[in-house]
Amino acid sequence: MLADLITSAPHTEEVAFAAIEASRAPVVLFGAGELAWYSLEYLRQHGIEPVCICDNDPKKQGTSYLGLPVYSYDGMREEWGAGAAYNVVVSVGPQYRDAIYAQLAAAGDANPAWYLRGYEVCGEKITYAFFREHLAQFEEAYSLLADDASRKVFVNVLNAKLSGDFSLYQEVMGGVEYFDPDVVHLSDHEVLLDVGAYKGDVIVEFVRQTGGKYDQIIAFEPDKGTLAILEGTVAAHGIGGVEVRNMGAWHERAVLHFHDGRAGSSRVSEAVESATPSTSIDVDTIDSILRGRRVTYISMDIEGAERSALLGGALTIATWKPRVAVCVYHKREDLYDIILLLASQVPGYRFFLRHYSDNQTETVLYAV
Repeated sequence: MLADLITSAPHTEEVAFAAIEASRAPVVLFGAGELAWYSLEYLRQHGIEPVCICDNDPKKQGTSYLGLPVYSYDGMREEWGAGAAYNVVVSVGPQYRDAIYAQLAAAGDANPAWYLRGYEVCGEKITYAFFREHLAQFEEAYSLLADDASRKVFVNVLNAKLSGDFSLYQEVMGGVEYFDPDVVHLSDHEVLLDVGAYKGDVIVEFVRQTGGKYDQIIAFEPDKGTLAILEGTVAAHGIGGVEVRNMGAWHERAVLHFHDGRAGSSRVSEAVESATPSTSIDVDTIDSILRGRRVTYISMDIEGAERSALLGGALTIATWKPRVAVCVYHKREDLYDIILLLASQVPGYRFFLRHYSDNQTETVLYAV
């Protein structure tokens, strides 16, 4: 049984949260970039509210980010006074982490500094209690996987999320994302629907995979700033037959809030979040936009809106039975929920799961 393969041990970062809570000292984020949002949400899920952010960029100092004041590191220490007690949560990418730790050491800062990576990308942290609560769904999804490699990915990804052991991700990395050669074999007459096309990387790879022989490419990208980059990518590579739609995919026609201040992790939301910048965007269903047009391959990475988009494409999917490559790492329920949804839409689908990073991102479900 799947349950026998899943760890019930506490996540390794529970030690950090317990120490932060026991200290009763305020928490300072170090780094006012995209990773700060994840760290902030992760801390809040544990009942911890940071008081400010430090950043080395003079342009950010003296501003507010995610609803928190931003200081220089020296400015924060001056304001709080010598010997002040606090916890530092380093909220930068791994490539910058060591430099921050070196800066703290050079300043003689003896306060504890933590680096947290166990957050979920767009939702709540998965726990063993959540796994047990939804065991039947996890078991059903696991049973639908078509090969041993997929089952290995499922178990490793789930255990990595629960335990914090990132080596489990590394064990199952591989392939070409969205076009894994073990799973995907393209013809000369494909119609790609790229939902969340971002800067066009999937489109470029699709053209490479098909040798430039395909019927059409349809791209959805709701971020107006990124749209220009996407169109530039298409033009720079001389890619023809591309139809670009500046809108998001959803389960109904609506105007939503697009939180576009987080680069590749921008996303749609039904509510305004005061801490993150947002703009209003139009969204509609895949079915309404395509109006019965043929699609043979769908790639989808839309930061937690995947389920809504698939619901809005139910008729297109049932009619054309396209192969689907969809990200299943944004929300804790995605690992089982999206498999079960697609299985209900096309009972004949075979499911494969692959993982393409050394962390909790880039887990892709293939329905073929």
